[in-house]
Amino acid sequence: MSEAIEAAGAPLRLPHVIAVDGPSASGKGTLSRRLASALGYTYVDSGAMYRTLAWWALQNQLHCGKPMSPSDEDAIVRLMRRWKAELRLVDGQAWIHVNGYFPAKEIRTNEVEAAVPVVAQIGKVRDWMVARQRECVRFGPLVMEGRDIGTEVFPLAPVKFFLEADEEVRQARLADRGNAGSNAALRDSMDTTRKQGALYPALDSIRVNNTGQTPDETFEILMGHVRARLSLP
Repeated sequence: MSEAIEAAGAPLRLPHVIAVDGPSASGKGTLSRRLASALGYTYVDSGAMYRTLAWWALQNQLHCGKPMSPSDEDAIVRLMRRWKAELRLVDGQAWIHVNGYFPAKEIRTNEVEAAVPVVAQIGKVRDWMVARQRECVRFGPLVMEGRDIGTEVFPLAPVKFFLEADEEVRQARLADRGNAGSNAALRDSMDTTRKQGALYPALDSIRVNNTGQTPDETFEILMGHVRARLSLP
């Protein structure tokens, strides 16, 4: 979309991004990948970026649990500023590689699952990650999933979704994918109350509660909105 909006005297270009936000186990990953595949867009899992840093911090024996002292946070920020991280496009998906390696399996462990919301609370970490996420536009049109994509990363995205599902449904989904120890309510609380990049729906987001829906049904709802918003056939 090439439409320009005047703001503070300077034109702002709408990024060609579909933002998909929502809490854990709301279906963001499955549906974002399907949207990206169907549209021929690059898929970006912003949460995987935070997971990669949390994994790397744990690999370096840094403290990634609560309570976090200022020195704990500073240690993670120092590590982040010197790690050899690179954005790479692999099979239509953008990932952060560390020393040339993407820890696809390692970032999905329960240990990283517990560490990532703590690491993601750090303001300087969020600043660094948002900058990297915005850099992904060099790969072309994007479907990017996360918790603050439509509010912080790409507030001018022409299509924004906020996916929701009942808490018990999301908790069951976490258990089904091997994260039974994860607490959806606790993660929601941490995500919605952090000072920077908090989880909440953008005012112009399309809110979709997929409780009781199959992934196919939710996908068709999202595609319908995408076709209408982007004037696609």
